[in-house]
Amino acid sequence: MSDREFTGFVVETVADAVRQPPLGDLRRAARGRRRRRATGVGLAVVVALAGAALVPAAGGPGGGNWAAPDPSDQPIERVVSELFLLTDRVAVGVEVRDPCRISFTATEDAGRTWSQWRTAAYDGACVTTPDAEGFGVSDVRYSVLDQRTYLVSVDGQAILSTDGGRNWEDAESAVIDVPAFPARARPVTCQNGCGAMKRPLAVEPDTGRVYRLADLPATHARVSMDRSGDGALWFVQSSPEFGGAAHVARSVDRGATWISSQVPEGVTAVALAAVSGREAYLLTEPLPAGGNGPATGSSRLLHTTDAGLSWVDVGTDLPANRTLRPFTIGRDGILLVGEPFAGGATAYVWVSRDGGRHFTRSERTGTEGTVGVAPGLVWLGGRDVLNLPATAHVQVSADGETWSRLPLPR
Repeated sequence: MSDREFTGFVVETVADAVRQPPLGDLRRAARGRRRRRATGVGLAVVVALAGAALVPAAGGPGGGNWAAPDPSDQPIERVVSELFLLTDRVAVGVEVRDPCRISFTATEDAGRTWSQWRTAAYDGACVTTPDAEGFGVSDVRYSVLDQRTYLVSVDGQAILSTDGGRNWEDAESAVIDVPAFPARARPVTCQNGCGAMKRPLAVEPDTGRVYRLADLPATHARVSMDRSGDGALWFVQSSPEFGGAAHVARSVDRGATWISSQVPEGVTAVALAAVSGREAYLLTEPLPAGGNGPATGSSRLLHTTDAGLSWVDVGTDLPANRTLRPFTIGRDGILLVGEPFAGGATAYVWVSRDGGRHFTRSERTGTEGTVGVAPGLVWLGGRDVLNLPATAHVQVSADGETWSRLPLPR
């Protein structure tokens, strides 16, 4: 199998399944996903966008350039296509108006104020290929690296902004290759797919310099990356070294060396949540016979206490679901698993307080199937007026019981 496939899964299909839909209209989102691949990533960092004009930057494929759009082209009403919650007070909203135009806005005060939208717009045609339904599909990805650093990729051409969207430059020439992350750099984590990041990245907070681990192969097949409280780095990806099967890798020396182990056969890796350099949980889903068919029975939650050298099945009662589900460890070691699209358009959260053996369903639900996680936090979409289709705010929790409200930009 190629490095873009998991056993029994097509990577891009699974990435679409986990990515929360645009918060305004679920049906419009489904049509949009058929026409493009716009894969983002939520990161364990604090993000704050400064309002400033976007200037032309590095050239892209087909001779086009990334440039500021005509102000008259800006819509009066902006729609958050995707939300990345970073802390209980900090979030980034992303709007994807077409495959080549991606806008960002952010809040640092729990949604009371949002920054001015800043757009990276590509003025050349995106390369599209027809999917099974005949729709044109483009490879469009984006990642938020820290409070002022953003990475956008279209058809393999990546640009980087290190000043909150004021300026953009070619990412290949701007990112610094290193054998291990410098001590002053903050490694970037991601769950639910890693967006535009092909290799693990770290950002130096004071200067905005972006570092990349040069010795790791570039791949978009990485499922989940996390950083434990003691600074250990973990990631899950499919790898040709393991015959295309998923494997887990862990580093305690800022990426200089890695210990790898193969994910047990018969399952598909969904998400990893790290406790320490030796302990982590891996959420997996069982594969039905032939790799197709509905999910039945329970998920498999694996636990390691020896840096991934061995994995123990905790025997969870979490119902199986053949999608990538958001997964994190909340307050006091509580395990939180998001359930998107459950019961039609309603999302909710599974909560475990006994190391994953037993999960209960949170009483809180989300609209339009919207649910996501940040390290230690889970969120659900909500409406201010029930008969309106647009999600107006998100509900945030660290334990699945106590929730706070974060309004979205209007």
